[in-house]
Amino acid sequence: MTKHLAGIIPVAGIKTDFDMPWHPSLMPLAPNYLAVERAVVECAYAGCDTIWIVCNDDVTPLIRYHVGEMVQDYVYNYRHFEFNKQDHQRPIRIYYVPLRIRDINKRDNLAWSAIYGARTANKVLKSISLHLTPSTYWIAWPYGFTPPSVPRPKRQDIINKNVMIRFEGRTVKDNLYLGLTLKPEQVKQLIAEARTRSSGLWRNPETRDERLPLDERYSYRNFNLQKVFETLDNSDYIYEDTQYYYSLDNWENYCNFIKNNSELRKPKILKSVEWNDIGVDD
Repeated sequence: MTKHLAGIIPVAGIKTDFDMPWHPSLMPLAPNYLAVERAVVECAYAGCDTIWIVCNDDVTPLIRYHVGEMVQDYVYNYRHFEFNKQDHQRPIRIYYVPLRIRDINKRDNLAWSAIYGARTANKVLKSISLHLTPSTYWIAWPYGFTPPSVPRPKRQDIINKNVMIRFEGRTVKDNLYLGLTLKPEQVKQLIAEARTRSSGLWRNPETRDERLPLDERYSYRNFNLQKVFETLDNSDYIYEDTQYYYSLDNWENYCNFIKNNSELRKPKILKSVEWNDIGVDD
């Protein structure tokens, strides 16, 4: 039975000092090449069967206009010796997932966007067919830059085992925006911890006689990647080292990245494509 690898791109929940008219995930890395697009290409290199972008409704239209609803699998896109190359391409569908209203201002940090995206992908695909239920999730962050081809050598391990990208001995557990796999049981663990490790509205949930101050309520919303994933057991993970990493979560780091990557160009597999509506031709 073929296993389903779902790529999750968490967009919502980031806190930056950019203060731009557009969302931080739309910051340009090169001419016509955006941060969220780099995460899409990384999912394509990792071998994802579907890609789920978790973003709020006010951001979705612009991301969807630029990214589209499909990207080609890199491995199947450049088969130069095939007579009909298009017959051997493998398109990867892209879906857009909004956060739930009940999560906003309660647990809406960046890591929760990844967890909720995995949960939604499982719920939607499982309702279609049990054969489509994801067996693994690949988390690709838009707010850190590594070459999107880094997971390519571990493509088979990603679907069958646990894999983390590592930079100078540090991973997502050290608050770096580096890709990793999550299994369904790990997602369930993280969802449960989002409830048990966070403060709520009441100082004593049993008596409910005194509310917490505003800055102490729902502490999970302020958790960073390191705090959320610190309980994740990585003893059985396989590591893929990268020699190249930049954080893109603040203006200073972003300027440093642009200064040192002036020759970066947009990958050719990125072409904004939308599927036809049902019953509508091109």
